[in-house]
Amino acid sequence: MKPEYVIPEKGLDAFNCANCHVYCRQDWFFMRGSVGVDGFGQQFEHRKFRVSQCERCKFPTIWLDDKMIFPNTGVVEPPNPDLPEDIRNDYEEARSILAASPRGSAALLRLAIQKLCSHLGQPGKNINDDIAALVSAGLPPRVQEALDSVRVIGNEAVHPGTIDLRD
Repeated sequence: MKPEYVIPEKGLDAFNCANCHVYCRQDWFFMRGSVGVDGFGQQFEHRKFRVSQCERCKFPTIWLDDKMIFPNTGVVEPPNPDLPEDIRNDYEEARSILAASPRGSAALLRLAIQKLCSHLGQPGKNINDDIAALVSAGLPPRVQEALDSVRVIGNEAVHPGTIDLRD
């Protein structure tokens, strides 16, 4: 059974690192700055910026208020290593643009699901029919709900309708 993925969140003592993806303790501190342009001079703490550092890989995660600003893929679980490379690439691209373009990310995830359905032996012509066929073959309802959510939101990203993806 796959261990639970703990999404990075400001203030947590431990979460899955945005760099090495291992669940690990995080050390927290305020970002420091200096009045002098050359880095010298009076030192001060930027209270709006916090840094967490993974105890395992020492990679920093930078937060502005409650939002992770670096790295930009940190709040999304990495892809399953069993994914075919072309689908994994689409997932990674969706993951990398989520903060900057949620609609673009949703559209790429929809594409990845359509490719995955095809990889799993479905015709790949109609994503809704492909998901239904996978459910008939034993796909758990929870997974169907997740796939349908991405399908609907991804469709709205490329075919505007009633859902406001900025919400």
